[in-house]
Amino acid sequence: MPLVLGPVATERVSDVIAERLSAAIRDGTLKPGDRLPTEAELAREFQVGRTSVREGLQKLRAHGLIETRKGLGAFVIDPLADFARWTAGDPATIEELAEARVALETLAAALAALRATDEEIAALKELNAAHEAADSTEALVETDHALHCAVMAAARNRFVAGAYDALELGDFRAKTLALPWAADRSAKGHAAIVAAIAARDPVAARAAMADHLYALYTEIREGSPLLPREAV
Repeated sequence: MPLVLGPVATERVSDVIAERLSAAIRDGTLKPGDRLPTEAELAREFQVGRTSVREGLQKLRAHGLIETRKGLGAFVIDPLADFARWTAGDPATIEELAEARVALETLAAALAALRATDEEIAALKELNAAHEAADSTEALVETDHALHCAVMAAARNRFVAGAYDALELGDFRAKTLALPWAADRSAKGHAAIVAAIAARDPVAARAAMADHLYALYTEIREGSPLLPREAV
């Protein structure tokens, strides 16, 4: 049974291919462990060139949805298993990165509650709505990045912002936001942060950001078999 029906549009073909395959993974048409059709088969099914298919598959690999096994093809990844492999790869660095986020972003949230303009608060609310409406891991990553950067900008502290910019958070976001429960967890955390900033309450803003990031910290510690389990 074909995964999709009909050819895709010519504009941003690789993005459309990636989204259709992502949708098939989300709705269970493609399950963890399933082998994808070959590039040639997908090209025939989508009625596009193999280059577009290859680029679309690369987007899925970048977001941790599929992996290529030499000589066997591309397979759908279990996001929980992929998360566990990621945390086990360099657990100390990932844990330290999470700790740095807590230190920097809780302060930024408190400062934003004190310094954000009405326009910045309105923008934060719009970014929060966009994050809640995100319907793919890629959209979750983009809107999460935008909202956290907006909080940092509203804090108006160039040294805190500089330290935050130095963090490499692309892979961090892609892995943590690919978990099955990530969209709901992230949306609730963002809503609490934005509400506290809008209320001009620095204590609540700091606490909301701490709760939001500590949930990630806990997932990372529980996901890696190489990190100790004692309370932190």
